Formats: sequence, structure tokens, C-alpha cells
Amino acid sequence: MKNFAKKYGNVIIFACVFVVGVIARPGAFLSISNVTGIISQAAIAAICCLGMTFVLMTGGIDLSVGYLLGFCTYVFGWSTVTLRLPVIAGILLTLAVGAFFGMVNGILVQVLKIPAFIVTLGTGYIIYGIAQIISSGSAITPLPDAMLAVARTNILGLNSVVWIMLLIAVIAWFILHKSTFGRALTSVGLNKEASSLSGINASFTTIMVYVICGITTALGAVLMASRVNNCVVTMGGTDFTFTAITAAVLGGASLFGGIGTAWGSLLGVFTIYMIQNILGILGVNFYMYTAVQSIVILIAIIFENVKNRLLQ
Repeated sequence: MKNFAKKYGNVIIFACVFVVGVIARPGAFLSISNVTGIISQAAIAAICCLGMTFVLMTGGIDLSVGYLLGFCTYVFGWSTVTLRLPVIAGILLTLAVGAFFGMVNGILVQVLKIPAFIVTLGTGYIIYGIAQIISSGSAITPLPDAMLAVARTNILGLNSVVWIMLLIAVIAWFILHKSTFGRALTSVGLNKEASSLSGINASFTTIMVYVICGITTALGAVLMASRVNNCVVTMGGTDFTFTAITAAVLGGASLFGGIGTAWGSLLGVFTIYMIQNILGILGVNFYMYTAVQSIVILIAIIFENVKNRLLQ
């Protein structure tokens, strides 16, 4: 029973939400259009959540994700529309910006030993301030067809964003569970001092997870801009950050480090978006969603603590 709770707690939560949706509105909830819609809507958040999972596994946290996403959408639009760079060059530049700010977060956390909560909250507001200054609060829209095609192409009946999400999930799974870096990541999250003594480069590992998170956030920004045909720095924000963290925790990642899976994080994201979808189907006020999400993450944290005590 204990091992079942440890391995499949996220599946139980997902199944409970699914059952609620089926009972509430079976026809609407189980329709093909609704199911594919949930998957498509969740795809961008899932990509960012996978990056967040890497950070959480070291015992860190990145609160700058939402602000970085907004800034990177503007970088993407500015590079491809204003500078008229090829779309691929704009994507690469945007990913580089994401990696840079991720590296800054990692260095501040690891080298200067500043708590991740304080560092990423501070850099998030700095990024947002820089973005507002550069953009003057304006948006870049409409976008060229070549940019829109990135997130609006259908392949085998599914949106291209879903396929990109699955590709990133496979890469994340391989890194986390089949690579030396993944094993080092787990070790650092469980005990950083012991990891260092065993020969693992804890500093490199910690910095790299923030770089990875920055890259996945930048990729999410590219897809978001392409999807909504708009590049504006106010995309993302604290709500998006909260969604990424909530989904990772629901998926089984520990806020205390050392535990997390790629597929679990995907399950967590789909759980969050199913809840949002169910509330929409039931006609619940959208602004109630934030309160519901807060309750969900609180329950998930309580569940995690109870589970850890049972497993001791």
C-alpha cells in the first residue's frame, strides 16, 4: 500500500479529477474536441513545467518563469518582425536569452548562496522591468505567417505544439532517468553535501537546471506568441509560474528535492487543465480558478507530507 501511494499518488489525483469531469458533464467532457482541446491548451505549460521539474529536483524553485516567458515572447517578435531575422534565427536568439537568464539565476543561487526563492523572485521583477522599458508597454502584432506556422500546424490530427511537447517530454525523460546528469541531479536534490563528497559537480548541476528551465520557458514563449499571434511582455506572469509549480508538485515532484519524473509532470499539467476545463463546463466564474488552484496545491503538499511520513 505504501509503495502504491509512493508510485501512483499522481495517478490517483488525475483519476479523481477525471471522474469528477465525467460525472459533471459526461457528454461535453468526453467529446473528442474537448479532450484534444485540453491537451493542446496544456502543451505550452507542460513544456515549461518539465523545465521546472529539473529545478525542483535540486531542491530549488524558479519564480521568474512567468516574467521570463513574457519577455521572451517580445524578444521573439522583435527579432523576427522588427529586425526581420529568419524565424529559425529568432527562435535561437530567444532560446539563448532564456538560457542566459537561467544561468544568471543558477549562478546567484549556487555561487552566491542566495536562497532560490529570493533570487528568482528578484530576477523575475528585474526581467519584467527590463521588458517594460524595452517594449514601452506595446505589443508586436500581427505576426508573419511563417511565425504563426510554428504553433498552428496540424500533424496527424494534433497541433504541432503537442508534438513538440511530446518530444521535449521524451528528452526530459531520457535526461532524468537514463543519463549520468539525471542521476547526479537526484543525488544533489537528496543531499548536496554528500553528492559533492562523492565526486558529483553539484555547482554545475545546480546551474544547469536553471539553464534548462530558462530554455524550456523561452521555447514556451515562442509557441505562445505563435499561437496567439501576439508578442507582449505581460504574457505569463505569476499565474503561469504558479501553474508550472503546481503541476510539477501534483505530478509527484518534491518541493524538497530529489524526486520528480517527466511523465508525472505531464500528468500534473493535464490535471490542472482538466480542473480548469471542468470549471468552464460548469460555468464557474473564471476568477474562482485561482482559488481552486491554490487549494489543489495545498492538498498536494499535504498529500506529499503524509505520504513521506507513511514511507518512513
